[in-house]
Amino acid sequence: MSSSLGETIIKRLSDVYRIDKDEFAPLNFKDPFLILISIILSQNTTDRNALKAMKNLVANGLTSSQDYVKAGADKIKPLIKVAGLYEQKAKTIISLASWSLEKYGGDLTKLKQEEPEKVYEELTEIKGIGPKTADVFLIFYLNARTFPIDTHIKRVVKRIGIAEGSYDVMRKKLLQVFPDPIKAHILLIKHGRTTCTARKPKCNQCVINDICKYYASLNLSKRIDEG
Repeated sequence: MSSSLGETIIKRLSDVYRIDKDEFAPLNFKDPFLILISIILSQNTTDRNALKAMKNLVANGLTSSQDYVKAGADKIKPLIKVAGLYEQKAKTIISLASWSLEKYGGDLTKLKQEEPEKVYEELTEIKGIGPKTADVFLIFYLNARTFPIDTHIKRVVKRIGIAEGSYDVMRKKLLQVFPDPIKAHILLIKHGRTTCTARKPKCNQCVINDICKYYASLNLSKRIDEG
């Protein structure tokens, strides 16, 4: 499957969707530590909820690794409750802050000097940070060539027929298909949230339904039923 297909998909989705920063938490921060926290908070919830939690944290003076280690999980929990799974996420954030201090003196801008593969390995060693969270950070902060895959992207690309399999297998395939991973990542998520939804996808309104295997199978089933 060539990158020309990926370019076609992204061109069509770009013509339809407007990207709102409130829908993608990492786009709202420049500091790498805050970017990572926003990504952690967005796990299993909406980015809008993650941003509400971030506003609570920042309003309470929690912006640096030192602030979080000093505050401890108990102070953080009520501030991030809006993002859900606050017990687990508070522990992950404290672990991240401790790692940041121990490895980089609290200055994660130093990660710019490291190879993305090393950063990925270090981040995924922190309990609560998995491949997707690490990849989102790598792509948004380090501009690394990777492809984070969430539930929306996984659903969309499987329906289209671009990729399936394990996380690593899908990531490699999507990097082959899409020349601009950041733009593709954002637009595929937007498409999954808006049109290619888990339940009752709006297939007849979809701008890429002519290249979607799922849509083709629906039409085939309809023709068989009518025949």
